[in-house]
Amino acid sequence: MIAGTRRGTKGAVLGMAGALLLLTAVNVEASGPQWTLVTSPNKGSSSELSGVSCSTQALCMTVGTYGSSGSGRTLSEKWNGTTMAIVASPPSKGSTEIEFNAVSCSSASFCMAVGRQFRSGSDYLLSEKWNGSKWTMLKSILIGPGAFDDLYGVSCKSPTWCMAVGWWTTQPEEAFSMLWNGNSWTTETVPNTNSTDDNQLNSVSCATTSFCVAVGTAGNGQLIDRWSGSSWTIVSSTTNRALNGVRCRSTTFCVAVGAQGSTPVDTLVERWNGTAWSVVPSPNVGGSPANFLLSVSCTGTTFCMAGGYSLGSGTTQFTLAEAWNGATWTVTPTVNPSSTSDGISSVSCTTATGGGNFCLAVGAESQLTLVEKYS
Repeated sequence: MIAGTRRGTKGAVLGMAGALLLLTAVNVEASGPQWTLVTSPNKGSSSELSGVSCSTQALCMTVGTYGSSGSGRTLSEKWNGTTMAIVASPPSKGSTEIEFNAVSCSSASFCMAVGRQFRSGSDYLLSEKWNGSKWTMLKSILIGPGAFDDLYGVSCKSPTWCMAVGWWTTQPEEAFSMLWNGNSWTTETVPNTNSTDDNQLNSVSCATTSFCVAVGTAGNGQLIDRWSGSSWTIVSSTTNRALNGVRCRSTTFCVAVGAQGSTPVDTLVERWNGTAWSVVPSPNVGGSPANFLLSVSCTGTTFCMAGGYSLGSGTTQFTLAEAWNGATWTVTPTVNPSSTSDGISSVSCTTATGGGNFCLAVGAESQLTLVEKYS
């Protein structure tokens, strides 16, 4: 099932000190667009979707993993505007575990999916490209001998330009990025905050090939890095926060989401205006001890959708979605098919046919894939 925050950042959030303001959730009117459950296929004993990217309302690509822990395999499903269907992904010879974490589609005929594959005692970076009809595995890359490498986010502007981010396990963990030129990946150096804190990048979004924002955690705080077209620089490493997802519509409008605090854990939303980052008030589910936002997608400056989950009593957790209308964030009611263990890992939105907005959210409910659409 989904971890406490987007993979690897759970400890950073739950370990933060200090109680922070708990905001009351405000629901949108049910007469407008709503979240509805989409039937999605499953494979093996356990299936989960971790990434989604929609190029149009009629074409979204989702990725994830199926199978038991330690022997998982890649899972890919495509939305055609009506139904979800499994799309075959090539096997990796010699890998005992292989998984997708994220996907980015620049068009209906090009997507890039990234993740990891474990073989011969090491994690190798996993990347596969979609040409409109099938997935093709690209050359595996090992960042460091004996290291555990993982790509967690990717953003593509065209078939010849993608930026991917992640981290590799050293002492401490170090963030890194990879740049795709249409033929191969090259490593781009990412600065780390210091020599003792773990640095992890969870998500990246590129408005242009010379402007990207990557977010994650550094020590017990958030990490925001910016790409200039030739190099990465650290923008923020504020403590007591963790960022899991980011979306940039332009060089003057980006939204990053995550969590902050410890008792309770509250949602966190930050906005870039071209000059500086600022925290934007975001609601929480009343009575929940912890609320996490893992992903965000925007169709413009007046519409964004963030997804994640909130904790209930005991070990229960529920899907959480929040919408931005250009002025405020509000909770949008979602579907919880299992009623005990549901969560959204990723959301992707696009302009709907005839106007309005369309979003597809993916995750897991218990040990099954979860897909919901907003329209």
